[in-house]
Amino acid sequence: MKRFFTGAGAAAGLLCLFYIVIAAAAFNGFYTKWRLNDAHEPHSLSSMVDGSAYRPYVYRQFVPDIANRIQDLLPQATVDRLSQRLADPDRVNSRSGLALRYPASQAMLPEFTLRYHLVYYLTFLGLLASLFVMRRLCLRLGASAPAATVAPAVLALLLPFFLTEGGFFYDFFEVLFMAAAICLAWLPGGQPARNMALRLGVLVLIAAMGAWNKEAFLFFVLTLYPLLRQGLPRLQSAAVVGVLALVCGCVYVVLRARYAGNPGGTVSFQPFANLIYHLTPENWFRTESTYGITLPKGLSAVMVLMIAGVSALGWKRLPAAFRLHVWMALAVNVPLYLLFAAAGEARNLSLLYPALLGVVAMALTGWLNDCARGDAAAPG
Repeated sequence: MKRFFTGAGAAAGLLCLFYIVIAAAAFNGFYTKWRLNDAHEPHSLSSMVDGSAYRPYVYRQFVPDIANRIQDLLPQATVDRLSQRLADPDRVNSRSGLALRYPASQAMLPEFTLRYHLVYYLTFLGLLASLFVMRRLCLRLGASAPAATVAPAVLALLLPFFLTEGGFFYDFFEVLFMAAAICLAWLPGGQPARNMALRLGVLVLIAAMGAWNKEAFLFFVLTLYPLLRQGLPRLQSAAVVGVLALVCGCVYVVLRARYAGNPGGTVSFQPFANLIYHLTPENWFRTESTYGITLPKGLSAVMVLMIAGVSALGWKRLPAAFRLHVWMALAVNVPLYLLFAAAGEARNLSLLYPALLGVVAMALTGWLNDCARGDAAAPG
């Protein structure tokens, strides 16, 4: 029995259980705060899956297209039966129904019920998968195994705080695709050409899905250059970045043509709204309800001090290539944030999520190492 619970299989099972609980808590924090933008017609779930949402929101079609495709593959009678069961009053009023606290949820509309549930659970699975990929990234950064396990959980639990002034299902897949892209781009030196070609091929696929999920992924792939340089010469690294950018651009062009007739604009241009917002002192002390409790907003003084603290502890421990990636992400993301984000919308600094993950992982590594040294030095 002891061998069973101390084996590799049991450890993997416990890790899965731990991450399922963390993902469920973080996803619930998001859903109770924003739901799936029910009845907010410019970008509600119903308008996203039927393609009538406003631009640029309607371009984020990765999950809606999957949900639509799954429903299209099912016989209409099956769709009707499932939709009726999911919207059954006895289910809705039970602990198993999504609409338990939201009787006006679009999950209750027969034409959207099944797709609503598909998007809901696909988003949860995307968040869950991102935890495992982020753990892999933390290990690649050089974090200890305990720190690499805990750091993704910390970032996931912080996400509902950063989803302020707006929160969307595609925000979670963005985290997954960014972490996966970094892991694939950070090529260990001396790999066989065949393995390297396979990794780069998967990276191109990830880039396409990332742009399909959110057009800003085009800018993120530019920041992969210093990581690619660890395993490729300069010209080849630049060529890979060029191919990734081309793929993202092509996906964006297709989506833009597909929804050219939708209301709205190509981008939400709000020049320097955030600069003015953050120059107003009281905005640094705003609060909002997160996890059902009134807590500081995602870009409050408290959050900035927390990020500064872990950065001071973890920054120097990061590999030089990753630090350069972070500087490039800052150079790309901050201007985009100032030009296109709504005032105080922290989620538009999402290209920096991997940076926050890295400093948290390395700060935890340093702290755990200090604790271990202290225990070793303590008198027996």
